Parts: sequence; C-alpha cells; structure tokens
Amino acid sequence: MAKKAFLEVQRKAARVKVMEFLNAHREDEDPCECVILPDGSIEEPLPSHIGKLAELAGADSAALNGHMEKNMEPLFWLVEYTGCMSVWQTRVVAPSKTTKEQEDTLEELYDAALLSPGYLRETAGEDYQKSVEKARQSIEEKGSGREQ
Repeated sequence: MAKKAFLEVQRKAARVKVMEFLNAHREDEDPCECVILPDGSIEEPLPSHIGKLAELAGADSAALNGHMEKNMEPLFWLVEYTGCMSVWQTRVVAPSKTTKEQEDTLEELYDAALLSPGYLRETAGEDYQKSVEKARQSIEEKGSGREQ
C-alpha cells in the first residue's frame, strides 16, 4: 500500500502545467515532445510515447495489447484508451474526444511556437473507439469476477 501511494505521488510530481513545460523546453532542439493529459497538464513521454501512455493507463502493456485488435496502431489505441494527446513538434495524435483543458494547452504550445505552423493532427477513429469500449468492458468484467 505504501508503494502504491509513493507511485501516485511520484506520478503527480511528473505532471507540469504548460508554462512550466514551456520554460523548461524553450531552448531544446526538439522542444515539443509531450503527452497532454485530460486535465491539461503535461508529462514527458518517457521512456516513449507508448510507454508513457501504457503507464498512464495503469495496466501492463501486454494486457493492453491483448485487448487491441491486431490491425491497430498501439499509439492510436492508447491515446483513445487514456484520453491523452501525444504531441510532437510536427504531429499531434488525439483521442476522439478531447477536453477544453487539452485544447487550451495545445493552443498555448502553438502560440509559444513550439508546434510547427502546419502540424499534422490525427484522431483515433471509430474503430478505435469501439475497440477501447470493448476492452474497458472486458477489463471491468474481469475485475468484478463476472467473466465466464
């Protein structure tokens, strides 16, 4: 239990507001690589975007992969599953539904010139929405012991 509490504190400590992120990365060669959480806060994508999204999902990567359709891109699936946005200087991968806080953070990054003027914005499609919903139901059923 103490370990879980420590991990929660550690995870919350890694989240920063957009201005903190801007100040910390303004001089970086590739300044805008991050994950924007539904509350608008930002986390570094370490060890990678997929690794960070799996961590935020709170589940083992192998378990999540077991729920993903074989033809799906893990990045798009995890973005939809977590509700987070994966951001690079030239590309944003967003869930089907974003929050106002995420859009505000993304706009601040853009206004600070950390995003390229013509950045590519991609959104997880309907197939990903259905797959994630199916996975959530399966995970919920396993958690409640209702699965047959």
